[in-house]
Amino acid sequence: MGSRLFFWIGAIVLAGLFIWGMDYVLTPENGDAEFQKMLDATEQVKSFRGTYVGSTPSTQHAENLWEVDCNQAIVHKRSTELPMGANPVESTEDIFLVRSDQKFTRNSDGSWTQTKYTSVQYSASWYCDNLAQGSLRDLLPNIRAMLRSATFGKADKKTVNGVACQNWKFAMHSASSGQRGSVCIGLQDHLPYEMITDNVGHYSYTDYNQPLQFDAPEAVLQAASSSDGSN
Repeated sequence: MGSRLFFWIGAIVLAGLFIWGMDYVLTPENGDAEFQKMLDATEQVKSFRGTYVGSTPSTQHAENLWEVDCNQAIVHKRSTELPMGANPVESTEDIFLVRSDQKFTRNSDGSWTQTKYTSVQYSASWYCDNLAQGSLRDLLPNIRAMLRSATFGKADKKTVNGVACQNWKFAMHSASSGQRGSVCIGLQDHLPYEMITDNVGHYSYTDYNQPLQFDAPEAVLQAASSSDGSN
C-alpha cells in the first residue's frame, strides 16, 4: 500500500513538473519567447530611426542619431560628444553611408567629402545585411547575445513615442558583459521601442518600415539611386 501511494505521489509530481515546463516554454509571457519574437520581427525591418543619449567612460555627454533605409541602401549616422577634461571641446561627426562602397562626411564648413570604402564592413550594405540576419549589434539591441546570456523579468507596460509596449528587465551573465537594463517591446509588432541600460544611457527607436526623408546632399541620393552601385 505504501509503495503504491508513493508511486502515485511521484506520478502526480512528475506530471505537475511536465505541465509547468511546457507552460514555461509555450507561455507568451516567457521572456525568452518574447525576445525571440523581437529578433524575428527585426529581421523583417527595412528602415528605422534610432537615438541615443547618455555618456561613456571617455565622455561627459553623448548624443547619437542613426537613420537606416535599406530600400535605398543608405545609413545616416550623426554623433555629438563632449569629452572629459578641464576644457572639453564638443565634437560632431555627420556621415552618410551609401551602398557597399560610398561614404560622405560633412566637413566643419558645411561641405561634404565623398570617399570610397575599401572594405564592405560597416558600409550601408553591411548594416542592411546584418539587419536582415538579426545580427545588427550597435544600432539595435543585441538580441542574439541577450538570448544566449541574459535572464529576463517582466515589468510594467508603457507607451513610448505613441506605441504601447511591454517593458522587460534584462541582466547579462557572460564573460564579456554584465550589463543590466530594460527593453520595451511593442505589443503589436514585437519590435524594440526603447532600451535603457544601467549607467550608460537611453536608446529610442521609431519609424519602423516607414519611408525616410534624408537631409542629405544631392550626391548621396544620386549615389543611392545609381544603377551602377550594388547592394
